[in-house]
Amino acid sequence: MASFMFSLIDAMKSIKYILATFLLLGSICLSGQNLQKYYTSKNLEDGMLYFIKPMKLYKTCQNACYFDQTILPKNDTVSVGMTLTSKETFRVDSIAFLKDSIIIKRKVKHLYTEQSKKKWNCRFFIYLTRDELNTFFTDLPPVLSFYGMGGSNVQLQVKPNDWKKILEINRTIYNQIRLNEM
Repeated sequence: MASFMFSLIDAMKSIKYILATFLLLGSICLSGQNLQKYYTSKNLEDGMLYFIKPMKLYKTCQNACYFDQTILPKNDTVSVGMTLTSKETFRVDSIAFLKDSIIIKRKVKHLYTEQSKKKWNCRFFIYLTRDELNTFFTDLPPVLSFYGMGGSNVQLQVKPNDWKKILEINRTIYNQIRLNEM
């Protein structure tokens, strides 16, 4: 009777391990399938080009900020495109990423400022190294400060839930890029 009980307990443990393995494999497969909706890649003469599609960094009824990334691993530079939407006319001159004691401030390459309905969209780019960008892909969300012409300033705190999703997606994509470079 005792050996039957041990066999039953061993069988239940085996079933738990098998079920856990299937759940893990299922989540890996699902995350792999879902990843394609967040980025595209293209093989160029200079190597693989990756484009991470726009993601929401911040949104309220007053302001919104979306960003996308273009990565050419050979150059180790990331082009970060951003669109700041505001009820007020605002042309971005520079941006600062603030996280803990780290501050990275860059002049932006302004593309356009246009009115859409009752809001203004300002589209611009900055260039960062992958190491600089990775300093912000940690658990705590950054604060973004947008500086405009004439000293105006808009500061946005990325919400933790939005940041968690962005962080998970970016870590997975950057890990895939790193593995493909080997």
